[in-house]
Amino acid sequence: MRIFLTGGTGFIGSYFLNAALKAGHDLLCLRRSTRSCPVIPLPSEPEWINQELHYLTPDDLSGCSVVVHLASAGVSPQQVPWHELVHVNVMGAAHLIAAADQAGVKRMVVSGTCHEYGALANRKEAFSADAPLEPMTLYGASKAASFHLLSAYARSTAIELYYGRIFNVYGEGQYEKNFWPSLHAAAREGADFPMTSGEQVRDFIPVERVAEKLLDACTRPMGENSHILVENIGSGQPKTLLCFAEQEWSRLGAVGKLLPGSFPTSDMCFLPASTPANRFTPQTIRPLP
Repeated sequence: MRIFLTGGTGFIGSYFLNAALKAGHDLLCLRRSTRSCPVIPLPSEPEWINQELHYLTPDDLSGCSVVVHLASAGVSPQQVPWHELVHVNVMGAAHLIAAADQAGVKRMVVSGTCHEYGALANRKEAFSADAPLEPMTLYGASKAASFHLLSAYARSTAIELYYGRIFNVYGEGQYEKNFWPSLHAAAREGADFPMTSGEQVRDFIPVERVAEKLLDACTRPMGENSHILVENIGSGQPKTLLCFAEQEWSRLGAVGKLLPGSFPTSDMCFLPASTPANRFTPQTIRPLP
């Protein structure tokens, strides 16, 4: 199967690329430049297109059976201006599904985020993917807007849409300022690990399992009388941050100490209203070609 992939040099995308290549699929991958590389070693090199997402044409997707869209701006804890979130997460996704449809692609697999649910994502109980979307961050709002746009487009065409809302993924190669890489670095160095009280509830899932789920979505049946499938991609077993840290600390054989309560606890991810990143600058939004 020939798969077109965006985000193949990112954290989750690198693991998806690795799994897809090992499964024998033919991969055509988008990246911004030759300087961008996957975060883990690959069994072989895919075919690359060095281009911006917004400038893809239907011809670029010709011959592909599935488009897997994992590229995204503003993944926590990284923050970008809100107009970049709209430009990449909303307008970029809209451009891609239209190009895929015109190219005759039959299915699109897209990564969403638990941040689309807002506070609901931090409950101690698992919940279904038809729960209301009430994002509390600009990133979550941009992804929710993208979901509504993509699903509406899919309903009006013959293209199939799989949309997976990913919860708290972790693993080797993740952005170093995320929780698990910070924890892992401290364990590796034999250092203590200061953290919040750890009362926050999260659903953690290894990145390898996320990649497997997304790869399976490329071929799985969509269900009766529907060509849109929405799922939560998580363990289904939420736990406190402290519980997760203790489990990983033990598994990693750490000799230092966990120091819960060293930092204040906050679940809020809003940027301060006074920061330049929240100011609207229309001239920075480039029109689609």
